[in-house]
Amino acid sequence: MNSSDLSSRLKQYAIDNGIDLIGITSAKPFITQRKKEAFVDPKDYLKDAKAVIVTGFHINESSRPTSSNSNTPKGRYNAYDVKAFMPMENHHIKTISNFLGNEGYLVETNKNYKLPDKMTAVRAGLGKYGKNSLVITPEYGSFIMFVTMVTNAPLGYEDFPLNETDCGKCEICIKSCPTGAIYAPFKINRNLCITGWLWGDFVPVHLREKQENRLFGCGECVKACPKNRKLKPREEYPAKLEDISDSPELIPLLTADKEYYKKTIASFPLCAGEEAILGNAIIALGNIGDETSVPELGHTITHQNPKIRAYSAWSLGKIGRIESINILKNALDKEDDSNVISEIHCALENISKD
Repeated sequence: MNSSDLSSRLKQYAIDNGIDLIGITSAKPFITQRKKEAFVDPKDYLKDAKAVIVTGFHINESSRPTSSNSNTPKGRYNAYDVKAFMPMENHHIKTISNFLGNEGYLVETNKNYKLPDKMTAVRAGLGKYGKNSLVITPEYGSFIMFVTMVTNAPLGYEDFPLNETDCGKCEICIKSCPTGAIYAPFKINRNLCITGWLWGDFVPVHLREKQENRLFGCGECVKACPKNRKLKPREEYPAKLEDISDSPELIPLLTADKEYYKKTIASFPLCAGEEAILGNAIIALGNIGDETSVPELGHTITHQNPKIRAYSAWSLGKIGRIESINILKNALDKEDDSNVISEIHCALENISKD
């Protein structure tokens, strides 16, 4: 059997099993701009790798919290429906692995996410880079997620150029960025990107309000892109989605255990870790200004992680109230971290101005 025939049968099998896009590229190394992984070699995953397979699934826009009589503060996720991430990724891996396994070949997954999914997708011809550095596909715009796998199957492939774009003069995504992180076409200041913060990076004080009530991701540039405006919502997925809310309540997250997080937060955001979600929830409550969260913030300001204590102080300062002042002063007497001490002083000063 020649490589072209095997590739054709694989692609047809993938489409028949609900995979929206599939492309194949060579197993040549990828040169990335990541600080610690400038040179990523697929053969580190599979010594006799012959090709890299990248599949894509169209993913709907995330639902927004619906209006209700409840005043309970809620968080939100990014532009994508995160309930579909992990179930669909697992479905793609199982589908490709089953087919090639039956043919006698191995498939290794991108389990540590070091292989650059976007670069792989572009090199496999599934799309081109937008000026926000996301991949835009002809079929689904950038409402698409990619799954990358390495195989020793002798598949036919074509390597497409990485430096092409269909954006023309459009710069709507650049203008839509809440923090100015997209400072030029294809140029991202990672220190300003909200998505990076929500993976657990420390959120600077002067930019926390930009986070609003987000728990994970941003996606403003995705929603603004003209190529995404006429996409039809996906009616069904070939995998069962996680049965969780698109807009989890924030206050319970401040004192919840691991089991509660597993039942409440989608698996993909939870990859960032409970403390990352906790920190984002604390900032969200400060931005909402919810007074009922003050007792719980009094609990998190004693957290073992100084970042969580700093966020708690900031949120208490945003919310105000006499109870917040008492909590902040008590915390100040016990605090030994200089950054947290500074945050507490700023919070007290902020309350005194009101």
